[in-house]
Amino acid sequence: MYTLTRGPSKLATQRRTAWQQVEQQLDGSRSGESACGPVQYVEKTPDPGLKDFVPIDLEDWWAQQFLAKIENCS
Repeated sequence: MYTLTRGPSKLATQRRTAWQQVEQQLDGSRSGESACGPVQYVEKTPDPGLKDFVPIDLEDWWAQQFLAKIENCS
């Protein structure tokens, strides 16, 4: 069983906050609000082997795993 301590929790919060700032800056640069900031990379020639690739929502996946574990233990 994994346990979270303050260190990893604080680190996760810092990373989440930093990523939210990047997303806000990207949204601002798309709408023309900011002349400088992060640049989003877009593949000019996508790999044909990845044409059917669908990214997953890891938070949702972990939630499903957690709930399945609870249901199996009950």
